[in-house]
Amino acid sequence: MRRPSLSSVVIKSVDRARVEQAVREYAARLFAAHPEIERIIWFGSWINGIPSPGSDVDLCLILSSTDKPMHERAVGFLPVGFPVGVDLFVYTRAEFERLQAEYPGWFRAIASGRDLAAS
Repeated sequence: MRRPSLSSVVIKSVDRARVEQAVREYAARLFAAHPEIERIIWFGSWINGIPSPGSDVDLCLILSSTDKPMHERAVGFLPVGFPVGVDLFVYTRAEFERLQAEYPGWFRAIASGRDLAAS
């Protein structure tokens, strides 16, 4: 005998205010602890679209310089206890400027975001 299916979909609301506060506090901590950070740009669905449950925060960190290879950079900046997932993209200023010519679509996606100011 076939059993009726149960709904397995769970709808969670997105607490925009909590995420925005967490991003502001996180950016302030990063600027205070890492003088090599020149800019932090918050981009993606939280800024240019409508975030859904499960949407992560996309942040681009622009450093004055670093000796670390690109694939090792984000580890030192990752937050602990953040309310949603975070994707970090860490570039030097020179690398970020080259994105405009080499990957214009990706550059526009990031540049369309919100600059978070050091406080």
